Amino acid sequence: MPWNQVTPMEEIIRFVMLARSDHFTLTDLCEQFGVSRKTAYKHLARYATDGLKGLQARSHRAHRCPHRTDTEVEALILTERRLHRTWGPKKLRVVLETKHGLEAAPVCSTIAGILRRHGLSPCRRRRPGAYPALNDRLTQPTQPNQVWTIDFKGWFDLTDGQRCDPLTVCDRYTRYLLALRAQPNQQFKGTLRTLRDLMRQVGAPEVIRTDLGTPFASIGLGRLSSLSVWWIEQGIEVEFSRPASPQDNGSHERMHRDLKAEVTQPPSPTLTAQQRRFDRWRHSYNHERPHEALGMQCPADLYHHSARRLNENDKPLVYPKHFEVKVVSTSGHLAHEGRNYHVGDAFNGKRVGLHHAAGGQTELFFANVHLGTLTLNPDDPWRPPAFITPARSSDKSTAKPTPIPSA
Repeated sequence: MPWNQVTPMEEIIRFVMLARSDHFTLTDLCEQFGVSRKTAYKHLARYATDGLKGLQARSHRAHRCPHRTDTEVEALILTERRLHRTWGPKKLRVVLETKHGLEAAPVCSTIAGILRRHGLSPCRRRRPGAYPALNDRLTQPTQPNQVWTIDFKGWFDLTDGQRCDPLTVCDRYTRYLLALRAQPNQQFKGTLRTLRDLMRQVGAPEVIRTDLGTPFASIGLGRLSSLSVWWIEQGIEVEFSRPASPQDNGSHERMHRDLKAEVTQPPSPTLTAQQRRFDRWRHSYNHERPHEALGMQCPADLYHHSARRLNENDKPLVYPKHFEVKVVSTSGHLAHEGRNYHVGDAFNGKRVGLHHAAGGQTELFFANVHLGTLTLNPDDPWRPPAFITPARSSDKSTAKPTPIPSA
């Protein structure tokens, strides 16, 4: 037979009952139960007031805490968090100081505890390891409009079944979200129209950085597509990130994560309604959301329009005098010395430059981009008698024709 287990509550009840029986003195009972007279009087007083219910264990929590966050401030934190589901303690603390005018806002650890207590701080799985550093060959901006980044956020279906492809354009230096457009597809014409409208409003950048997806890149010479050819005609340098390397465009991908979490789930009924949500979110991202990389300033505090204007007339490119200028046919072919070279459909009707380098090689350029070398190989039956050997990305040519300046 096991030993009987006695709980502290049962001992307290037994002590009180024996003390009220008048058969024992309080001193003897305190010595027998191993408690002080102060504890004994406390339990006797509670029993006299509330009966057995008063003998139950009570919380040891202090009745008041001078360091506790006010309920009004806590309500502001929860309200801002529900309005911006991806904002953490650092951003919320800045909002409390700037938007609500709190002179002594709670520290970040206190805000994190409030969010965790109300179930608004889900635990995220940390990925092992770290991403490599940004590709060294990419331009590091030092001022607004030096580098723009552009990409399509993954498409999703609206409630009416229509497809939505969000096109996003950001200024790399200030993180300013220049464009957030709900498009029905990723085709060239719609993307070109959006970029024309944007550059008419804010000007043009010096560099545009993008990945190797359509319609920004292709598998042709220089990875150039019809859209990136148009950028070069505008005097804009084109940078491509490495394959399968989203870290080369990390700030843009981070913005996409917040965009997906806050504005696409659940989707809107129509493309017009989704665009209205995008416009509201873009204003909040630029004018209200503090950015840690900017010293907790908002992107709108640092961004200004570009002085480079859009070339509306699409004037032809100007090459150096020692270059032989050719026009690519509408079928994407280049005629030179009685032979046809396939350049690609992206260059249809465009002016290209031929540079006769040392060693008898003829290099093909589009603006300042080295596309490749004209090659003759009549002995290889698997190749055409005349073709273009693509230039490697590491090739550095001293012949760099000057693109047409912006109007």
